Amino acid sequence: MLRKAATVRYFSNSVGTLFTIANLFVITYLLDIYQFALWGVANSLVYIFCSFGQLTYVQYIEKYFPTYSVDKMNYYLYKFLKTIFLLIVVWFSILYFLKYTGYFNKFNAENMHILFLIISFLTFIESSIELVSKYLLALKKTQNYDLNELFIFKIFRLGLFYLLLINGYSVYYLLLTNLLLRGLLLTRILNYDSKGLKNIFYQILNSKVKEDNFNNLLYTATAFSIKTLQVTFLNVIFILFSIFVDNETIASYSLGILIINNLKPVFASLSVLLAPIISKNIGRQKSNQSLFNLVSNINKITIAIVTIISIYMTKNKLLISYFLDSFDDSIYNIILISVFASSIASLYIPVYLKNLFDDNEKKLLSVVSFNYVLCLIAYAIFQNLYEINIIYIYLLFEVLNLFLILYFFRPKKSSADFSYSFYPVTIYMAANLFGLNINIAIFWLCIFLIIVDIIKFIKIFKIFIKEKDIDYET
Repeated sequence: MLRKAATVRYFSNSVGTLFTIANLFVITYLLDIYQFALWGVANSLVYIFCSFGQLTYVQYIEKYFPTYSVDKMNYYLYKFLKTIFLLIVVWFSILYFLKYTGYFNKFNAENMHILFLIISFLTFIESSIELVSKYLLALKKTQNYDLNELFIFKIFRLGLFYLLLINGYSVYYLLLTNLLLRGLLLTRILNYDSKGLKNIFYQILNSKVKEDNFNNLLYTATAFSIKTLQVTFLNVIFILFSIFVDNETIASYSLGILIINNLKPVFASLSVLLAPIISKNIGRQKSNQSLFNLVSNINKITIAIVTIISIYMTKNKLLISYFLDSFDDSIYNIILISVFASSIASLYIPVYLKNLFDDNEKKLLSVVSFNYVLCLIAYAIFQNLYEINIIYIYLLFEVLNLFLILYFFRPKKSSADFSYSFYPVTIYMAANLFGLNINIAIFWLCIFLIIVDIIKFIKIFKIFIKEKDIDYET
């Protein structure tokens, strides 16, 4: 059932987020500025390559796999994995091109071919994990992915990174450890039913990539273009930005971008669980609106709670100041806005998926493309006038995505919004970002409304789970 999958995902993501944040601050504290800057750039490159390296497969899996048999899903999945493995040489070539342009010179890095190999293989692993995670979602086996990622990657990684860093190992070893752990995670989730890795690898090896590899290309290419625009915007402007600034500035923004790249999937996790439900209900002409409203309100309450905690911690420099002594005070504002910006996508994902699966992909592409170009122009203008915080540009991009998608695609009729705390918290956040002094009473009002929201949500959820509509299963 959806509630079981959602419970496991919320538990694993909540615990995993604590370990992820702890890992980020350990890296921030124990790596020097130059190596941390390289760490941030390497991860952004992986993020960009991974977005392109998934080709159109994630979109195909999301829409069509929930209606396929397991054998048919396996046939396509193994073919997709083999194809993206062949792209490793492409990423390695691009990295060598960047080297000859002098992009990596400022990092004083040696043995660049080792770095490039790690980034190229890590791109393949991350792309593969994304495909397999969507495959498990279609199979209604998300618990397998969530728990394996929590224990293998998030918890175990923190201890390994700490041991490496206190013993003076470089950023190369951190990236290699990431590669090995993510590779282990991939093998675990691929072998979710314990049929044996040898058999799986044999089927992947013998898949014919020239046959049935890009079905429904008109839809998948359009959906892929939308997803690529959404997920690469911040990392693209960061890579451009990093050409013209020093390593200290790169390191500061690296922390913000790493926060966004890690927290955005956490905030969106419950919304993403709706994908197979939406896919099936589109064909049945069933409405998902009551489920959308419930998820939307859960997301808003979560955002309110996390934002209030973030405001309190960054204002009072609680706990985190110990890890940030090599940064100036602007880092606290970067952290705060990064946390908030990473939450926005969760508010429009259900409506986005519903319209994507309902043959509105061309309209969605037009809206997102318009926003992408508009925000790039805004970045270019502001960057020429003065040094702009690139996280603000990303926040603008996501807020405009939210308003445009909801304005053009959300049904006019929807149930009442009971997440009262989201709106004053958002106002408080906006005022705080613009340096306006807000009365402390409003802060406590936000906390009071969060408590009211939680109590009201528990009552509504008890009623919701008594419904017997089988279309809520996942």
